[in-house]
Amino acid sequence: MKDLIAAELPPLDTPPGPCAAPDDAPLEVAVIREIAAEVGTLSVSLADVSGAVEDVDRLMHSQVETLTNLRSLSEALAQGNDAIRGAAGSARSATVEARQTVASGQTRIDAALADVTALANQVAALSDRIEALTGALTKVARAAGDIDAIARTTNLLALNASIEAARAGAAGRGFMVVAQEVKQLSSRTQDATRQIENNLADLTREITAFAETGRAAADSAAKVRREAGHVARVMTEIDSAVLTIANRQDLITETTETATDLVTATEQGFHGIGAGVTQAAGRLSAAKASLSGLVDASERLVSSTARLGVETVDTPYINAVQAAAAEISALFSAEVQAGRISLRDLFDHDYRPIPGSDPAQVMAAFTTLTDRLLPPVQEPLLALSPAVVFCAAVDVNGYLPTHNRKFSAPQRPGDPTWNAANCRNRRIFADRVGLAAGRNTNPFLLQSYRRDMGGGVFALMKDVSAPIFVQGRHWGGLRLAYRV
Repeated sequence: MKDLIAAELPPLDTPPGPCAAPDDAPLEVAVIREIAAEVGTLSVSLADVSGAVEDVDRLMHSQVETLTNLRSLSEALAQGNDAIRGAAGSARSATVEARQTVASGQTRIDAALADVTALANQVAALSDRIEALTGALTKVARAAGDIDAIARTTNLLALNASIEAARAGAAGRGFMVVAQEVKQLSSRTQDATRQIENNLADLTREITAFAETGRAAADSAAKVRREAGHVARVMTEIDSAVLTIANRQDLITETTETATDLVTATEQGFHGIGAGVTQAAGRLSAAKASLSGLVDASERLVSSTARLGVETVDTPYINAVQAAAAEISALFSAEVQAGRISLRDLFDHDYRPIPGSDPAQVMAAFTTLTDRLLPPVQEPLLALSPAVVFCAAVDVNGYLPTHNRKFSAPQRPGDPTWNAANCRNRRIFADRVGLAAGRNTNPFLLQSYRRDMGGGVFALMKDVSAPIFVQGRHWGGLRLAYRV
């Protein structure tokens, strides 16, 4: 293998480049070489432009999605404004009803306050009359006391008159009768005054209790009058607050109307911009498809010139990758024939994820085999030229089981950026170049593309691949990528 590479390549101190035709070379060969060089340059330029268009296309589609989201947000905002406007209208109606209720309550409170005031005045007047009645009863009690004193004196005088009439004998018998009548009258008078005193005492207690109740009622009436006045002031404040709320609601309604007009204008603007961006994205997608077709055509033209047998800048890489792919085909076939792996396992497409890997890595039934067989074939091709970036085999689905050692470091947990650059083995690369390389069945496939180096930096690359066959079945292809 190393002898083959040395025979196909110029000295390594000068990277492969366009070869000039010797003086005695036929003119057709020189023209073909010139065409091949120009087409190679065109292919790389088209790949660069196509990659840039793809970047712009992704950006345009992102903008279309963003505008769609903005339109959705503006529609939601318009709906929100409509909801606010409806709520403000409902609140305004409720505020009007509240003011009517407050006014009705104020009228009722004023009427109740007038009734309470009249009641308090009546209670106060009744208290005055009770005090006057108490004074009259006091005078009656005093008069009853005077009558009782007179009755006792009269009784004493009647007793003395009876004694004197008894001493007078027959002459005082008539006076005795009068004295007895006076005494009886005096007794009845004393009984009547005692009854009057008892009745006055009962009446005085009742009047006193009634007077106390009247004073308590008067105090309660005064308190109710004060509270009613406070309620009236509160109702006035409530009416003022409700009026302020109504004014604020009117302002909210006006502001919402203005916001709705602005949102409608913005939404229309979004529709217009979205339509323009969508149209531009469609045209860009068409241009991208056309460029992709041109890239494919230029790659086919480059491959055609290479198949004419004329030495070009890509010839050493084509020869090397074809020889290496044939060697891998032989190694795989030998493993199958020796029974160390079955065709079923060698063509296994049931990829099993490696837990915790980020970016995701997968295993196939043949991964252990490729780890053993491929490095001795792939690693020497890295020394083919300083321009070579990698050499690795992929199956028909773009699965790359065994990469070059410099791209096969163990993953660092939690560091996907570093992993993506340094842990590229056991990965599926289902991009245009990777799938085309894995599924090509022609003797070789030469492609041009841009490689994202990160940070907005891109490197222009060529990828030459040759198919790998095992017992007549197409397994995949060997890729050799190099800078241009």
